[in-house]
Amino acid sequence: MPKVWYKVVIVVVSVILVVFLALFGVLVLNEYFPEDREELTIDGESAKTLEIGKDINIVTYNLGYLSLDNTQDFFMDGGKNVRPKSATNVTKNLAAVKNFMDTQNADIYMFQEVDLNAKRSYWTNEYAGLKEDFKGTATYAPMFKSLYIPYPIFNTVGHVESGLVTLNEYEINSATRVAVPNSIKWPKRAVMYKNCALEERIKIKDSDKEFVIYNIHLDAYGTENKKTEQLDVLMEDMKAEYEKGNYVIAGGDFNQTFPDVDMEKFPIIDSSHYVPATIPKDYLPQGWRFAVDYTKPTSRLLNEEYSGNYDNTQLYIIDGYILSPNIEFGSVETIENNFSYSDHHPVSLKIKLK
Repeated sequence: MPKVWYKVVIVVVSVILVVFLALFGVLVLNEYFPEDREELTIDGESAKTLEIGKDINIVTYNLGYLSLDNTQDFFMDGGKNVRPKSATNVTKNLAAVKNFMDTQNADIYMFQEVDLNAKRSYWTNEYAGLKEDFKGTATYAPMFKSLYIPYPIFNTVGHVESGLVTLNEYEINSATRVAVPNSIKWPKRAVMYKNCALEERIKIKDSDKEFVIYNIHLDAYGTENKKTEQLDVLMEDMKAEYEKGNYVIAGGDFNQTFPDVDMEKFPIIDSSHYVPATIPKDYLPQGWRFAVDYTKPTSRLLNEEYSGNYDNTQLYIIDGYILSPNIEFGSVETIENNFSYSDHHPVSLKIKLK
């Protein structure tokens, strides 16, 4: 090879290296570093007052940024896709979820994986869409603030702003983003999510106590120790609130399965894919309880498009609730919808404050 070609190769490689290092530097400098507790903006107003002894209907639903419907797979679960082929999936799924809310008529909705501004959901402001017709308050807690996710290399995830959303018909005192330990190592951590809970404190009529709710989304891909540590931090917060005399629940996507799940009914088909850890049977303090529908799956693996058949689909029960002892449990139900709008099913809870 002539010397001139060596020089060309060296120049090209040098340029690529400089561009890569520059991009890497920009991403590292723009890493999202949330505080342990951050006060959140509360949008809208609520006139409804929470009363002791009255029914409360809550729904938790991981929306999969309205892009992981039953026609989709996902590259991190063994599939190939990063996003749907067009924005039609997102707009269709948003309309369907809003229709679902109309049929449920719940007092409180706790949503996870709601995009504010992201390539993967075609830049749709899903938070704005969800709160648009809701008669109450809306709160958004950021979990993803990534300038650019540079993988997969030839079809990158790109820019992501995403988080938790709680819609609440009851009058609330405050809303706070509560951080949990990060399970992702540097440098990948620079462009990845920072798990958290969205805490809301709800006023109670004729009482100086509060109903404290935690909308949660724990890590799916971290080590088992880190997942346990995330839940431990939240439980310490919840126990402290209960010791003050407050009523406490946590609901959402635990990304861990629950102690009484029948693993023969929901077996792990292929352990090379995502396998959730199991929360220990004796994990909760005395008097506390899980509220989980053990009869139906709440999530599926995204290694392929949904077949429409449970028998050849990897299924999980990873969405549910934790209740403090002063909450009267009514019922919990996973609402099956054929994974039509997300890779999760919504889970409805009915309770009362004792």
